[in-house]
Amino acid sequence: MRAHRILSALSLALVVGTSAQAQNTLKDGTSLQWDRQITVGQVPLKTDSAEYPALAVQVYEADGSQVWSLLKKELPGAEFKKSGKLMKAPGVSIGTGMATPVDLLASVTENKKERVSTLVLAPLVAGTTNPATDAALEPAVRELAVKLNKAVVQQQLDQWTKQLGKADNKAEGAAADKDKAQERVNKAQAELEKITKEKSKLQNQHAVLQKEIDLHNQKWTLSQDPKDLKKLTKARSKITKNESQMAKVMAKEAKIQTELTKSSSNLPDAQKKQEEKAASQADVQRTVDALKRKLESIR
Repeated sequence: MRAHRILSALSLALVVGTSAQAQNTLKDGTSLQWDRQITVGQVPLKTDSAEYPALAVQVYEADGSQVWSLLKKELPGAEFKKSGKLMKAPGVSIGTGMATPVDLLASVTENKKERVSTLVLAPLVAGTTNPATDAALEPAVRELAVKLNKAVVQQQLDQWTKQLGKADNKAEGAAADKDKAQERVNKAQAELEKITKEKSKLQNQHAVLQKEIDLHNQKWTLSQDPKDLKKLTKARSKITKNESQMAKVMAKEAKIQTELTKSSSNLPDAQKKQEEKAASQADVQRTVDALKRKLESIR
């Protein structure tokens, strides 16, 4: 029983850990948090004819070509050219603490599965094949590694910031469409309410006119007086006009009712789209915010 409880606890911990990892990772594998340590390793760098002491750093979530591209930006003026199996750049100032520029032998290896590239730099005394021994080299290379990793995350942030702009526009557009749909419903409802009042007024008038006709008809039947006939004819003319107005109002009512039905049926879709675009925008905003925190965490 105790063993069962332990296994259950371990299973739960695994599920929670996997879930947390999924929440902090995008579909393309991009992490939304910085949980790495930037360290400088001392490794040998071999050429076709010699071996040099070198410094190695890792650039996360970057492929080899991306590292080379960023390296050129972070080392202004560095011109890397192929030198055997390696790349070489003369007269490079790596960091602010370096007393003199150095020649750099460099290589980048990529681990696609782990989504990390390793940059190896062998500093040489400028114009020679002698290893440079400046004490500021290791801190300078670490500073370079920080810049490279920040540059990778900055590119991620730029990409998602661009997506955020698009998501903002879509959310605003969907909200505007939803507002227009609601306005059409409100307008149709207001017009229908107005028509209902107008129809009620005409119905009341019709009832009054009908009573007048009945009264004048009785008088005319009894009196056969031309004056009573004239009054009866006038009352009938009024009710005919009333019925004509009623027909127009009812036609207008039917048209507005059709518009209201159509507008009302479109409103749920507009609301759903607005909610979906707002949720999508919020997701992108959370990603942008997380990447900003990630960028700030790189030290």
